[in-house]
Formats: sequence, structure tokens, C-alpha cells
Amino acid sequence: MRLILISKKRAVEGSSLVEACLAIGMLCLIFFGLFQISRVFAAYEILHYAAARGARAATVGFNRWMVAKCVRVGAIPNAGKLIEPGVPEDPYLATLVSSYKYKPGPLWERVLREVPVSRKYEVERARIPHYLGSETPERARFILDYSDWDKISVSINKLIGGIHAIVHQEYPLRIPLHRTFYAADDIGLRGESYLENHYELYLDDMGW
Repeated sequence: MRLILISKKRAVEGSSLVEACLAIGMLCLIFFGLFQISRVFAAYEILHYAAARGARAATVGFNRWMVAKCVRVGAIPNAGKLIEPGVPEDPYLATLVSSYKYKPGPLWERVLREVPVSRKYEVERARIPHYLGSETPERARFILDYSDWDKISVSINKLIGGIHAIVHQEYPLRIPLHRTFYAADDIGLRGESYLENHYELYLDDMGW
């Protein structure tokens, strides 16, 4: 009788452990889904901002290449991994992070205090003006390039007295288990902006 009770107790404990693991797995799945949704909404807002930059560039008479560059710079948060230029790791930051002297909380606070701006950001900020000044796409790629920039496109439509800029992107879904909620690895997003157009009053549109 005692052996039967012990075996039943162990079975109950085992089933409780399985249920706890399943519950944790479901919570993680829900968290991943909500995190991916928040990233998609943020990317959507960024495309609206990029469209506004493109519309502004068009209304002051910039050509199509300059408009495309302005849109790409505005969409850098959606552009993925920095390809060009390659940025080596900060040796001091790497040493600090790999140190076991600090717990995660104090380590995070110290990193933000001592290295408030990443080396990658400093390189990007220095390269963006040179990228905007590049004359051809080929030259621009050697100045600044990102893995997902080719997935971003812009179209400028002229309206009566206005400009309508539309920015499209096949936004990649990179959060783990995203196919649980969506059947593809990317989702089409679109940002728009309308601005009044005055450049035709003082500039001739050459169509390029």
C-alpha cells in the first residue's frame, strides 16, 4: 500500500513538472509573438518617417537618386545589419562584458556610464553625410551599406500642388518561432507621406 502511494505521489509530481514546462513554453511563445508585433509596429512608423524624408527631398527639387538616399537614411533602423564599413569590436567593452566581476545589473549600469555611445553609431554618424553626397549607387555602397537596404523602395507621385511619397519594405521577421503566428519570413509594410509641392515655381523638373 505504501509503495502504491509513493508511486502515485511521484506521478503527480512528474505531471506537475510537465505542466509547468508547458506553461513556461506557452508564456515564452506569447512573449515572442508580442515582441515581434511591437517590432513590426515600430518598423511601420519608421517607414512613415522615411517617406516624410523622401517627400521633403522631392519638394525641394532633389533628383530621384537623392530622394532614394534620403529615404534609406531615414529607414536605417529597419535596414538590418551594417555591412559597410566593417566595425571592429571595442576591446575595452568586450573585456568589460566578459568580466565575471559584476552581476548583470551593475554591469549594465557601468557599460552605459563608461561607454554611452557605441563605436558602430559613431561610424554611422560620420559616414551618413558622405553617403548622402555620393554621386552613384556603386560609390555609395562602398561608403555605407546594410543587409536589408535593398528591400526598401520608394515611389514619388506628383499630385496637384503636392507630393505623395510611398515607401515599401519586405520587413524580415527574425524573432524565434515567428512562423507559429505568420506563415512567411517577411511581411510587406508601407509608409506614406503627403507634402505640398512648391519647387515647380522656381525649378524646372528634368525628370531625373
